[in-house]
Amino acid sequence: MNWVLISVIAYFLSGANSVIDKYLLHRSIPQPLVYAFYVGVFSIFSVIIAPFGLAWPGFEHFLYAIGVGIVFLCALIAFFIALKADEASRIVALVGGATPGFILVLSIFVFGITPTHKELFALALLVFGTVVISTRRNQKCSLIEFHKHECVQSTEIALLAALLFALFFVSAKFVFNSQEFISGFVWTRIGSFLGALLLLLIPFVRRQIFHTTKNVKAKMGALFVINKTLAGVAFFLLNYAIAIGNIALVNALEGVKYLFILAIMLIITRKLPTVFAEEITPFVLIQKTVAVVSIALGLVVLST
Repeated sequence: MNWVLISVIAYFLSGANSVIDKYLLHRSIPQPLVYAFYVGVFSIFSVIIAPFGLAWPGFEHFLYAIGVGIVFLCALIAFFIALKADEASRIVALVGGATPGFILVLSIFVFGITPTHKELFALALLVFGTVVISTRRNQKCSLIEFHKHECVQSTEIALLAALLFALFFVSAKFVFNSQEFISGFVWTRIGSFLGALLLLLIPFVRRQIFHTTKNVKAKMGALFVINKTLAGVAFFLLNYAIAIGNIALVNALEGVKYLFILAIMLIITRKLPTVFAEEITPFVLIQKTVAVVSIALGLVVLST
């Protein structure tokens, strides 16, 4: 199969995964911290590939990999909080566009890399796209209710998620430089698993987890497992596409994911308006399309 087609299928599955995440956060697991807990616990299944390359990296590298996994879980928590609060098409594109921008900025400060004119141009496109996607015509911020009724803006949380994802990717580079991919991947996933267990130490989160576990319906639980399996298949296909194709172009095709999400939202919003609540006015459609195209072009410029 052609690596371009494999990449497109992978990004479609990844986009569908985000849409289902939104659905589950609304219908069966409404607390983002609880949802992140389940995702973190599910990470332990990465040990399935342990026989293919897991090795003890030394205590120092072990602790570092565990810490990187916990950072990833924190990024997921912020992402799910924002996704729960706002439109999936906005949040996924916002996080997806801001993350590579943050990675570039972190690389400049952490690795001392001097950005090229092309990278600066790509950064400008990414920033423009994220600003457009996060701007609302009525100037009303999307708010969510968090612990103790504190309200936070979903856009700010989404940017925090992007920053944490960027920190994870930059930190993960050190992990994979010090050990083989499978070993580093498994240890970081175990880190996410241990991070999820740490959430049990927070009383109000622990109560929410036990309450949700007791009351979640079997059908919704099965959908969660299927959705995380979907995410795993998308991850595998992306890595296979990278192995047989052009890594830069595979990464550049990520913009297709945001177009898929936007299209899916247009189709299902009318049927489930209380779940997804996507704005579909002509102005908003143009706004989202311009933002997604700008982010996609930024990814293309940055990756080629």
